[in-house]
Amino acid sequence: MNTQQTCKKPDLTDPAYVERSNAQWAVKPASMIVIEFSGTGDPFCGGSADDRVLGIDGRIKERASRAESASFETVEAAHAAACSIPNRRPGSVLGVAPTWNR
Repeated sequence: MNTQQTCKKPDLTDPAYVERSNAQWAVKPASMIVIEFSGTGDPFCGGSADDRVLGIDGRIKERASRAESASFETVEAAHAAACSIPNRRPGSVLGVAPTWNR
């Protein structure tokens, strides 16, 4: 019997993610990038994690790409872009990495 509980959080394509993000931020971020999380564990230690960023062309960038990353002012804008990514990898999870100005 598996006693471990799985708690799947919504990813950026789910409107609940947008609501949760807006509710948890007391101060809205100045900007954010979209990240596709894929795999598990640090590759240096034998894992398969390969997280990638969304480019300005609306596609997930290839590993080590020098293409410019897309930046968004709101989580709603990031959500809209995430919903139309044509090259998302199966099983990946989309999220944002926010930044705040000091």
